[in-house]
Amino acid sequence: MREQAGIVVARLRELGETSFRALVEDTDDTLTVVARFLALLELYREKAVALDQETALGDLTVRWTGGEEDTAPAVTDEFDRPPEQPEEERKP
Repeated sequence: MREQAGIVVARLRELGETSFRALVEDTDDTLTVVARFLALLELYREKAVALDQETALGDLTVRWTGGEEDTAPAVTDEFDRPPEQPEEERKP
């Protein structure tokens, strides 16, 4: 997901504002679309982007609010790691 967050940040810094549809138009698979969406949620949590959707199920507009290029928003690797197994499944 960090890689996808980097792509999203670079595009938003260049464009300032765009639609989510435009942010994923170059993707070949659903997993990449999901990774970019999760990256957007992380960036929103860090207040690096603003999200706007005028109508239910309408286009999602994404606006960069994260400042200059020398400051990078923190995107965790929470979604890059495999899920934790319950303790009882870890025992041989």
